[in-house]
Amino acid sequence: MKKLLLLLAIATTLFPDLPETASSSFADDDKAPDLIIINAKVHTVDPKNEEADAVAIRDGRFIAVGSNRKIRGLANRKTRLIDAEGRLILPGFNDSHAHLEGIGNLFGSADLRSARSEDAFRREIERITEFLPEGVWIQGGRWDPSLLESALKPSKEWIDAVSPKHPALLYSSDPSIALVNSEALRLARISKGTNGPAGGEIVKDENGEPTGVLKGNSLQLVRNFLRVTSFQERSIQIETATNYAAAYGVTSLQDVSTDDNMDVITVLDREGKLKARIYECGGLKDWAKYAEQGLKAATGTPMVRTGCLKTFTDGNADTIPDLYERIKGADKAGLQVTIHAIGSRSNRYVLGLYERVIMENGYRDRRFRVEHAQSLSSAEIPLFAKFGIIPSMQPYLFRGSGPYRSLLRTGARIAFGSDASITNIDPLLGISVATERKPGPNSEKLTVEEAVRFYTLGAAYAEFQENEKGSITVGKLADLVILSDDIFEIGPSEIRNVKVLTTIVGGRVVYKAPVRQ
Repeated sequence: MKKLLLLLAIATTLFPDLPETASSSFADDDKAPDLIIINAKVHTVDPKNEEADAVAIRDGRFIAVGSNRKIRGLANRKTRLIDAEGRLILPGFNDSHAHLEGIGNLFGSADLRSARSEDAFRREIERITEFLPEGVWIQGGRWDPSLLESALKPSKEWIDAVSPKHPALLYSSDPSIALVNSEALRLARISKGTNGPAGGEIVKDENGEPTGVLKGNSLQLVRNFLRVTSFQERSIQIETATNYAAAYGVTSLQDVSTDDNMDVITVLDREGKLKARIYECGGLKDWAKYAEQGLKAATGTPMVRTGCLKTFTDGNADTIPDLYERIKGADKAGLQVTIHAIGSRSNRYVLGLYERVIMENGYRDRRFRVEHAQSLSSAEIPLFAKFGIIPSMQPYLFRGSGPYRSLLRTGARIAFGSDASITNIDPLLGISVATERKPGPNSEKLTVEEAVRFYTLGAAYAEFQENEKGSITVGKLADLVILSDDIFEIGPSEIRNVKVLTTIVGGRVVYKAPVRQ
């Protein structure tokens, strides 16, 4: 017996990562988790189980949330393990108001107008390539040779190190001159033995090697590879947008651009290129087309859905009759309606139209939304809760000036978002400004827990997905983010400096912060 106890003690010392219990029903069968994350501070946003140390994931969903001991006991040898090293885990952020094509365009063109050095070139190209899909051309430039530090001559080596998988064509301020990188030269088959066409020049160094500078008609050798269709361009923009979102812990995006990009999004999903879930909102003017297709609110898969229709109003009374008919028709068809409104007059008109449609079409769980819901009067605030209308708000865009606490007191269900690309997508910026306002008798300041809830479960509710995501709960989609610091233990102004270390969507790691040297 003593020998057996000694052997067990030695095994525990040599193999500390073995499950703490071997009696679990999961440990030796095909129901074991694909991934477990241990040694974490898990803030679940689930009121029934608010805090935990670890989670287990299988087939893209949470199968257990609890203590390290419990979760370790579920694993088998095929289970992947992530040690969070005491870091904070939150449900993945859900941006309730974003513009995907606009986000993609942020990285569609390099801006080198003020570049004076090799380092400036490199930094801008690195910014572009961080989120741009591999193989996509880097374009733009407009670098001015007269601004470059004395004796500097641009060459492909300036940008090769930060663009090995992206061909680049960067025009100077003179559009007949451009700098390309080695990948572009390779695609265009330009080498030491290549001569420039008539009216063009391939600039070469003292060894006869192309420097990357092309002039005149030589540019056409590269331009031939730049042609893309509208579908391809939109595909690049949206894939780039989800790459960008993942880096900030955003695992769901509600695209309120009113462009119907379901054709592109569906293909990207099928090809496994999306790093965030998408709820695609079309234009309210097209409600009849959506109705004819049999689409309803939140139609689709856990990854890609549609059935949301958006429009804009500035409170112009002349537009009210037409707007009313569109809202009524879309609502009767079971579609979700959301309307941009800033200012008391615009909000008053929208809330009035929503109330009228509710009375005529009858009560149901329709979740009308007001995008921005900014500059509300005291008379308008109670109407959100009364009629189940969702204020979809952007705290960072409006510097935390929303009537959050007043809406909460009435029972309204708030959703937070960013309005990227108009502003930074980072949810931690929004959480920071929403929680750092000075307290007082009329303060609208939120707690960090409330702001996190609006950016997770609140935003999920706004797209009819609160039973699928928004909290770390057994059975829900395994979307989560690991942060560098515990935002519940630091001051509101410090939250904006916290970094995302890992983003997981459906149990798949879609972003891991690079290790800085």
